Amino acid sequence: MKNKFITIIISLLLSSCSQKAEKEEEKNSNVFYTCSMDPQIIEKKPGICPICKMELTKIIIDSNSTKNELKLSEEQIALANIKTSKVSEEKIGSEKILNGQLVLNENRRYKISSRVSGRIEHLYVKNTGEFVKPGTLLYEIYSEEFMSAEKEYLMAVEKQKRLSDSGIHYNELVEGAKNKLLLWGLNENQINALVENKNSFTNLIPIYSKSSGVVISVGFKEGDYLMNGDGVYEIANLNSLWVEAQLYANEVSTLSNGDEAFIKVDGFFGRTWKSKIVFASPQLEIQSTIDLIRGEISNSSMELKPGMRASILLKEETRKAIVVPLNAVLQDSKGAVVWIKKENGSYESRMVIIGIQSDDKIEIRSGIEVGEEVVISGAYLLNSEYIFKRGTSPMY
Repeated sequence: MKNKFITIIISLLLSSCSQKAEKEEEKNSNVFYTCSMDPQIIEKKPGICPICKMELTKIIIDSNSTKNELKLSEEQIALANIKTSKVSEEKIGSEKILNGQLVLNENRRYKISSRVSGRIEHLYVKNTGEFVKPGTLLYEIYSEEFMSAEKEYLMAVEKQKRLSDSGIHYNELVEGAKNKLLLWGLNENQINALVENKNSFTNLIPIYSKSSGVVISVGFKEGDYLMNGDGVYEIANLNSLWVEAQLYANEVSTLSNGDEAFIKVDGFFGRTWKSKIVFASPQLEIQSTIDLIRGEISNSSMELKPGMRASILLKEETRKAIVVPLNAVLQDSKGAVVWIKKENGSYESRMVIIGIQSDDKIEIRSGIEVGEEVVISGAYLLNSEYIFKRGTSPMY
């Protein structure tokens, strides 16, 4: 009984010492209690979060660290993938990004029209999107006018042969009849075959493509009657495209034909096409202050399609400045912050004033100096850890 009494007394003494030590620790150190879900909640004693009702977590803030410093263990640094880079000066230029779209290059767009009246007997290329090249048979047209022209040419050639000694020169008649056939779609080989073998005489005119490209319009179908000049096909060569974008009229004065531009196309991440401004509209759109500019882009691989969304990047003046990667800067309505690695291994948040942005880099006008180590990977995680430990953002 006596031993049991002694054990109880010892337990009470140890518990009292422990509680006294904890109270002393809380009194003499920066011990706080915060919520992992709502880090803005900071208490000096344990309890329940008034927002989410979760139990508060104990945190200890190093009293030797400055307000904006944060220390991490080697394991935390590895898990957060924190990387740094020396701050340096580089050339950076202001730039303007215009949203645009790829469209057909009208200088590479062709129309195939009927040169003679008649009926389409056979249509060999019937669908838009088909690729044609020089020599591709497009359609055959039946024409009585053409049949008469063939007879006229053969008669002129025959008379030239039979009456060559009569003193009458039929060269002009033969050339005139031949030119008519050439204009109506026959080539030299077909005309020669017509003379050599009169059985090749036909009332169907075969029409061949004289250029390469993609068919973007088919205006007729088999059996339709054509008049002279009717458009049968539209063909576009897609080896070169235009990218068109809009900008305000007061900005046009800063551009001129031949200015360098860089094109980025949606779906081709990380790729840039070098281009030049080839056109700036001399007049505004009706009831608008918007003007149209156009750049030309090479498409020899045929991977780009008209209708794709694109952007035109116009680079302007360049200057030497302190430049850091864009993902090193954290921005919100209060300003911009970067994290600097100190010589003692801690990380310090630093308010900075930013300048122009170019691609994935941004100018820092004040707040950091050349030679300092700036965090370029893991800045968001450092910020989150700071909020968790301090209950507030380093920007506030």
